[in-house]
Amino acid sequence: MFERFEKFNEDPYLWVDELSLNFRGINFNIFQKFKLIQKIAIYGSMVCLAAWILFGFDSTPLQFIHVLYEGVPAWISGSASIEQLGAIYSQYYGKEMHYSAFVIYFLLFYMMSRSWEKAGIKGSKNLVFSFAGMFLSIAVFEWFWILSFAHFQNQPWVSTWQFPQMKILLQNTFFTVAGGLTLLYMLTERYHWKDKQILGRAYYFRLKSWLPWVFIGVSILAGLLWIYYPWDVQLLTVTLENGEIWQSSRLFPQTLYTVDLNPADGVNAGVWFWIENDLIHAVNTGVKFLWAITTYYVFRVRKPYSEELI
Repeated sequence: MFERFEKFNEDPYLWVDELSLNFRGINFNIFQKFKLIQKIAIYGSMVCLAAWILFGFDSTPLQFIHVLYEGVPAWISGSASIEQLGAIYSQYYGKEMHYSAFVIYFLLFYMMSRSWEKAGIKGSKNLVFSFAGMFLSIAVFEWFWILSFAHFQNQPWVSTWQFPQMKILLQNTFFTVAGGLTLLYMLTERYHWKDKQILGRAYYFRLKSWLPWVFIGVSILAGLLWIYYPWDVQLLTVTLENGEIWQSSRLFPQTLYTVDLNPADGVNAGVWFWIENDLIHAVNTGVKFLWAITTYYVFRVRKPYSEELI
């Protein structure tokens, strides 16, 4: 037991990679199959891209889930028709996570995993670094959206720590911490040690290149373009339960507004109001894509000059 702990303490990633999780001839240690995870990510991205094209620019995979758990049981019992199933599907068009997000983040994971593999980082370390980078990219976009929507659309509930919105904030906090700690670990692992002597860098970040900084700048500009959107915006007017009128702002416009109809009830939850606008949705998707590419270039590394240093 002590030897196992010592080995884990010396190199936890190698310990996980060598961990035997065979049951009835099936190997459940997915870290030994990181190439398979790469394939799942790139194929998943392609499937979601095809679905995105087929089902509509603002379509979401959860439309089918709502049909399955809301419509299919009613259809089986005879209380709903096929047309009503279609109505449920259409009702959730443009709502919840879009196909575009799955395309972007599956592709981001694949690109980062391949980058680490080329730098000699494989197995569990490869997957941990790639997932953490993907999580950090999601968190950066979500924090930008949450704080901007709360401020510019006068819906402060989305950034306050009360249930059920608190679950989203906790998720983003976890993603931020996971990504941040991974970056810190990567920075502290920049040097390869042996017998208390520094042999050299284990790998090199590419931040001295101009390209990552270009993407960082373009991503910030894209975010500002979304906030100060220069084109036509259809304003939304909603009557709240207390009789007050809420109207959307031209700043940081949305295709899906989540409005808290009763701000005084202490429940942080909103009602969806969808407005079709492919240009606004394109800006939303573009910002997400640019920040994902920026994450890839920030996490990207290259091999050291000597292979013996890895």
